[in-house]
Amino acid sequence: MSKRFCIRAAAAVGGVLLLACASPVLSTPSVPQEGIPVIIDHTTADLAQIPGEWLAQARLLSLQLAHTSHGSQLVTGVAWWESVRPELDVDIRSVVTPPGPEGALNIYDGNAYDEDNYITPEMYWSTDDGRAHTEQVAATGLFGYSMWSWCGQQSENSEDQVNDYLATLAQFEANHPGMRFIYMTGHTDGGSETLARNNQMVRDYAVAHGRVLFDFADLEQYDPAGRYYPWADDSCVWCAQWCSDHPADCAGLPEEADWCAHTHPLLCRQKGQAFWWMMARLAGWPGPEGAGEALYLPVVAR
Repeated sequence: MSKRFCIRAAAAVGGVLLLACASPVLSTPSVPQEGIPVIIDHTTADLAQIPGEWLAQARLLSLQLAHTSHGSQLVTGVAWWESVRPELDVDIRSVVTPPGPEGALNIYDGNAYDEDNYITPEMYWSTDDGRAHTEQVAATGLFGYSMWSWCGQQSENSEDQVNDYLATLAQFEANHPGMRFIYMTGHTDGGSETLARNNQMVRDYAVAHGRVLFDFADLEQYDPAGRYYPWADDSCVWCAQWCSDHPADCAGLPEEADWCAHTHPLLCRQKGQAFWWMMARLAGWPGPEGAGEALYLPVVAR
């Protein structure tokens, strides 16, 4: 995986130091802000279905990814896929810089907090300071997309807190019409009613308003065959058995603890595939008919 840490030409924006090494390049969104939603879930986690030419187009995009430890699963997943398929080239950096190597998907890991990439809600959307940092990164014009990942907050949030999250992302979108802000669900917790309600609020909003949704929880509740596990938690209740039954799907995955934060390595593999699917869709790929259209009406497997 290529990493690029820039040390030249610094400029302050709103008190935050932003580094620059080249002329800014904006990745223009291909999907309109209002319209058909882009839903990334267990039905959109198969790299084999994505045409190579659309993966190439996806590698031209630039994205900000802010997260705590659970969201790092996406970074781990795309890095692992690059290690086994070098054409899935990513350039992940912890400082705000223009895109690096040509032909590599540009990912900024952080939110302009002095290279601190552990980004809590307070550091992205839920406080004045966090919102200011997000606005500052967006204002650079370097990124076509921004996403932030929940930790365990969705298991405790009130409806008002979820509505505040949705309203804040909507305001970011209004302030920066050249960007897409990607919505996410919170990770699974064993089936709590609070999490189910809060995640459904995010799903319903994304579908109703034509937003991009990366459904973190849905990816944890379904195995690759589509079997549904309503009691899933973030450890991945089905992963070990899947690997036992389908060893080829787990070949080459690291075995060390916490390589894939909080969960089984297979989930980083799956979420990495889903991430590339999302980027291909954002690059303009229409996707196969039916993928991402389940609208969360699962049949419980027995």
